[in-house]
Amino acid sequence: MKSRSITAWGVYSVWRRHAKVYQRTWLVNCLPPISEPIIYLVAFGYGLTPLIGNVTYGGQTVSYLEFIAPAMISIGVLFQSFFEGAYGTFIRLNFQKTWQALLTAPLTFSEVFLGDWLWAATKGMIAGSLTGLVAVVWGLYPALSLLFSLPIMFLGSLLFGAMGLLTAGSVRQVDQVNVPVFLVIVPMFTLCGTYFPRTTLPPGLKQVADTLPLSALTDLMRWHLALPQYWWLGSLWMITLTGIFAGLAVRRIYPQLMR
Repeated sequence: MKSRSITAWGVYSVWRRHAKVYQRTWLVNCLPPISEPIIYLVAFGYGLTPLIGNVTYGGQTVSYLEFIAPAMISIGVLFQSFFEGAYGTFIRLNFQKTWQALLTAPLTFSEVFLGDWLWAATKGMIAGSLTGLVAVVWGLYPALSLLFSLPIMFLGSLLFGAMGLLTAGSVRQVDQVNVPVFLVIVPMFTLCGTYFPRTTLPPGLKQVADTLPLSALTDLMRWHLALPQYWWLGSLWMITLTGIFAGLAVRRIYPQLMR
């Protein structure tokens, strides 16, 4: 078996297998991406807007709801792609033995890996798109800006999906997935300019938050408010991290299947 041989049909076959399973429970699976942003926007938007009022971002004054709406899209991308890559892949790898079964077909490891990775990214895109549509209907995010933001969302989905796959390949028990969740995902969720500008953080903590990938994604998703001065560095940083996490994920998962 050539573990590095890749065909578009092989990758699509793995992706389509996961999509067919998803279609059976699509309504339940669509509820979190729709309900979570509405809850966050109502709770934080209407709850804190009377206290905060407007926010200064990139030299512009915008309402607090307009400020957090792009962050809600980024959070949807983060949660769905990471958790699908972490929990979903771990279950398929260790409990359902889906990867092992797919490898008995005329599929290579690379095709199974890419198909699983693209499916995690697809879940992120579904969540981000649904959250974006809620923001558009709410009048908090321009529809055309959302369309042009799709490539940014896809890059973020690939990045966090790769982080999830690395987690799935690194842990030995499903409960251990909570370690990167609480050490990495939760800090990103709270500190990366999602609910307040990072400029309000102490200098040392701000530097740490600036290096976290969700900061770059959130800044890029706010391009319609103010394009980051060094937006290309943020994009390059996300691309670099995506390659690093994907490579590490391959090195962690491959030995488990080919031993």
